[in-house]
Amino acid sequence: MKKILKFIILVITIISFNLFNPIQKASAIGEVDWLLLKENNDGKEWVDLGSIRKIKDNEISVLTKYFQNPNKEKVKGETNLYVMRINCETKEYKDISVNGIPSFKAQWKTSNDDELIDVVIDKSCNEINT
Repeated sequence: MKKILKFIILVITIISFNLFNPIQKASAIGEVDWLLLKENNDGKEWVDLGSIRKIKDNEISVLTKYFQNPNKEKVKGETNLYVMRINCETKEYKDISVNGIPSFKAQWKTSNDDELIDVVIDKSCNEINT
């Protein structure tokens, strides 16, 4: 019975210390630097300039935000966050994460002349080379 009581007191003490510790502060991973790249009838596309990272010689990763305008099927617009991996040489990309959920089987693809994707690829690749 003594061991259980000591354990309960220890757990309550640890929880209390963590909940009421004025020194401990929550901090975000970092601030985002959203830049609106393009707006068209489909929606809006942003890129987080601070997230652009070189992976290999010709590959980078970048965090993007896409707002899809409302359409006949959707009354409200929809915003999604993507981590894109981009091959700057071939201008191909793959979404390796959508709204924080990893896409382990993402395949390389072209933009199919989607101007919102094209502007992300161009701006991100130009930023890493400057």
